[in-house]
Amino acid sequence: MASASSIVGTWYGYVAWGCSGAPVENAATTWTFKNDGSWSYEFGGGRWFQLEGLVAWTFTNAANLVYTANVTLNALDGIMGYAQANGSTGCFYAVKQKPPGAATEAAAKKGGPDLSIGPAK
Repeated sequence: MASASSIVGTWYGYVAWGCSGAPVENAATTWTFKNDGSWSYEFGGGRWFQLEGLVAWTFTNAANLVYTANVTLNALDGIMGYAQANGSTGCFYAVKQKPPGAATEAAAKKGGPDLSIGPAK
């Protein structure tokens, strides 16, 4: 990782399915990336890999969903989508430090929607 920071650690992500409008505020999801190539969040997890300043991850609970991002010191800026015809797409960003007012995992577990895998239907 000569020119990029490792994503290992906890990130607070904000998603905007459709890339129209701002990401959902006060509904941050917490993504935790581990050294072994696995990652988790309040609704599941999957596998990730990083090549220099680019990272990609997949979900075990959402077939064909892929997130990709450019990596900087304390931020990820990326796009996501379902790798299938007419699949939903969107944009997201994530930060390493928890922003003031970010939702907690406990609040998300109390029935909030899984914003990471797509818009509520």
